[in-house]
Amino acid sequence: MDIKTLCPYCGCGCSFYLRVEGGEVVGILNDSKDPISNGKPCIKGVASYQSVYSKCRVREPMIRKNGKLKIVSWDVAYRHICNKTKNLKPHELAFYASSPASNEDCYLFQKFARDVFKTNNIDSCARLCHAATCYAFYESFGIMAMPAKFDDYLKADCILIIGSNPKSTYPNVFEKILKAQEQGAKLICVRDWKDETSDHANLFVELSDGTELAFLNSVLNLLIEQKAVEVEDLLVVEAVSRYSKERAAKICNIKEEDIEKATALIAKSKRFVLGYGMSLTQHSYGTDNVFGAINLVLAKNGKIISMRGKTNIQGVGDMGCLPKQGDTFISSVFIFPVKALFVMESNPAQSLPDLNYAHKMLKKMFVVQQTSYTNLTTRFANVVLPTCSWAEHSGSFTNAESRVRWFNKAIEPLYNSKPNWLILKELARYFNKNYNHKNEVEILNEIKKNVSGYQKLNIKSLLNGKSFFVHRPIKFKRYHPVEFMGVEERTSRKYPLVLTIERTMHHFCTGEATRCSSILNKLEPEPLCFISKEDARKFKLKNKSFIEIESRVGKIKIKSRISTRIPRGLLVVPFHFEEALANKLVPLDFGPVAEEPNLKRVAVRIRNI
Repeated sequence: MDIKTLCPYCGCGCSFYLRVEGGEVVGILNDSKDPISNGKPCIKGVASYQSVYSKCRVREPMIRKNGKLKIVSWDVAYRHICNKTKNLKPHELAFYASSPASNEDCYLFQKFARDVFKTNNIDSCARLCHAATCYAFYESFGIMAMPAKFDDYLKADCILIIGSNPKSTYPNVFEKILKAQEQGAKLICVRDWKDETSDHANLFVELSDGTELAFLNSVLNLLIEQKAVEVEDLLVVEAVSRYSKERAAKICNIKEEDIEKATALIAKSKRFVLGYGMSLTQHSYGTDNVFGAINLVLAKNGKIISMRGKTNIQGVGDMGCLPKQGDTFISSVFIFPVKALFVMESNPAQSLPDLNYAHKMLKKMFVVQQTSYTNLTTRFANVVLPTCSWAEHSGSFTNAESRVRWFNKAIEPLYNSKPNWLILKELARYFNKNYNHKNEVEILNEIKKNVSGYQKLNIKSLLNGKSFFVHRPIKFKRYHPVEFMGVEERTSRKYPLVLTIERTMHHFCTGEATRCSSILNKLEPEPLCFISKEDARKFKLKNKSFIEIESRVGKIKIKSRISTRIPRGLLVVPFHFEEALANKLVPLDFGPVAEEPNLKRVAVRIRNI
């Protein structure tokens, strides 16, 4: 039997079939009608079924007694949560959601927080990846989602990819970019190292990490000077006029002709598309970076595509997992630490910045974790509730382009796990709140009534395999003058190198699911620090040499990997691996508006061990 489902990983949100034999998932089959993958899921999607039966699955409810997690009944776990939290005030709790929790899970999660505890301290992992995007889009277009679709790449005649590596992290959308290129589109890649996407570029610009805004402002300034565009906002014209190609080239450590060549290609374009990722947003000035990208797109009357990370990360925010008048997750952990924390399908003990300090904060909190897999956050949890994998329940995801699709339950819940929404429904009763939903479809019906943009969903058609785009037309188009204020951390004699943290092709986020795959572990079995040949020679390193990387807030040990792709002075480290916690090196530094932290530029030093 083959059951149609959606990939639980990246924001592409591809569909395929789970093959079920004897009540067990044994593999996947391609969906030839999938408009995103065109029947060719990436390697992570192909291997996704392997995590369902992982030894890392949480199998029973557990509570921490005398420092150790002990198996208990669901009733005991629920009562313990209620007794520990029922008297807390709204500002003393925080709720943190994530994908692969479904829309239905996330809707009930935020409803539970607001109904039971009257708190708006509700956030999601978007705070760590694209909070800058959501804020900038809202201020520029009046909507908290991208005003474009993946297929807009297919129509482009010039594509600028800045701060992203879609060949590695968004492979099926990258295929659309390649198809556009085959049809004559020019591809410009702007990055701080020569990633896999850059191999296909008509023009590759390798700038200094964190200087993307200076580059964007300079391109727009040159377009205005050449009268290739008209910008009515005089404040923007004045702001970008300060970014001559000479000045920007010095800031970005590139040649003036790089700016000239990029500008020339963009000037000729009639159907310009700009795509970007977390190397643009994961800065304390990430919001300004996105504004800079939007300004260029508005001037060209083009399209902008944010390649957001998780399969339902757009849906998480749509469902109301946003602080509104409450505190962000960054504030709830670091600035105004709460007494209790509810975490659903996330691993903040690995993904937060300044992990040494974050761990101290988590130890002081009463942490409730709903999760399918044990992970680093489980070590800090006071209560762990086993949730179904995506193969064991039904629901809907809203991908990065706001495409809503339904995935179907393939097998019965394994072990003693339950769907997230059912856990929340049952827990609510211990607080004298009754949710009467019998299944995911009934929650979706409530979503349709209450969530803006979802009213036009045809639920019957959705359940039969049709996809719908959330209805959210652009309300306005607004420029924002922005200045490059400098990078977060500068190198020094003590810390002469720059570290940037990346995703890789074969693992996903904090790795608890992908690292349970034999296929993916064979392809990428361990964490490696990518370093240039010049720096390897300077520090007398060989491939697989053990090194210690140290910043002003922490240190880690990791093996080196010498690469011709990496420029001198830069280190590239993945964050998928618990045994090399890259975020221990990241000082807490976040933007004043979106409160998205810097996870992309850290001054470090290394030594051969």
